[in-house]
Amino acid sequence: MEYKTLLLTINDPENLHLCFSLDDNVYALNAQNILEVTALPMLNEPQKLPEYIVGILNYNDLFIKVVDIRKIFALPQKKYDLNNKIIIVKGDESLIAIIVDEVTDFFTALPSKIQRVMGENFNNITRTFYKLDDKVINIIDILNLEKVIKKAQFSENTTHYTNLFPDDEESVCILDKRRNEIAKIPNMNLDSNIYGKDQYVIFTVASHTYCIYSLFVKELINMKNYSITKIPYTPDFVKGIINLKGNFYSIIELKKLIGLDDDNKDEKRETSFEGKAIVIDSSELKLALLVDEINNIINISKECIEPKNDMNLDNLFISAEAFIDNKVYNILNLDKLINDERLYIDVSI
Repeated sequence: MEYKTLLLTINDPENLHLCFSLDDNVYALNAQNILEVTALPMLNEPQKLPEYIVGILNYNDLFIKVVDIRKIFALPQKKYDLNNKIIIVKGDESLIAIIVDEVTDFFTALPSKIQRVMGENFNNITRTFYKLDDKVINIIDILNLEKVIKKAQFSENTTHYTNLFPDDEESVCILDKRRNEIAKIPNMNLDSNIYGKDQYVIFTVASHTYCIYSLFVKELINMKNYSITKIPYTPDFVKGIINLKGNFYSIIELKKLIGLDDDNKDEKRETSFEGKAIVIDSSELKLALLVDEINNIINISKECIEPKNDMNLDNLFISAEAFIDNKVYNILNLDKLINDERLYIDVSI
């Protein structure tokens, strides 16, 4: 039996779309335009904002406008809550953040089945639609949306968006914390100029301490900042997909894959997680390994590493152990992990 196709592989990225909802209406954006999906944070509020603009978001040291797309579509205004999401998209000349009710799923829009809307429709922002099962999905034209926002720069904002945000003390604290975390995300990136060839990322999975060679790691992320889109008919250790700076990564709950999951399952963890993820990006696959905590990044010389040939350790995906200051660090067997047949679809004939 051969395993060649990675689970959740995107076979047609040009026509992949991300769905989101506003009330009972379903919309879609071409996934190639999407940089990220994150939970609604507190926004910066300059004194004067043009029409449709809720506030300004500090994203990776870039200040981008956050749009209330409800008002553009003439939908009834409603208050935001902690469950609202922000989709960050790239237009022709700028980045735009869109507030939506919920991000639902991905679908591939077959070009032959995309239908055109007759007549004018909200400045032609939704010029086409797609029928998927019993749903009509309105496809947003990002370039036309960008034009509408540009025109709005000369219009006075008549909506007091500040009043739409939750104002209780707990919610304000959560929104403010999200804003700070989004603004400091670049600090979590691994920089090859800083981290050398002997650096290892130390992390915890179900009370077990592991480490992974830093050169295999693209980025470290806090999962509280990301919305996970569930994919049906996948193993329970595959939590779904996230969009990270325009690339799609499969979220793998490492403790379940390794077999360290306990019986005390947290049923709340459906579309968001409190843990951290280690992003691995190679020519073969794009994975984000969900772990309980990322503890440190330390130097481990080859002299401190002892390869193991132990079936019990192999079953726990441990290839070697490192001994430093009377502590034992289990080195993750990444080769074994990325070649695990459970991550692949059987394509043998």
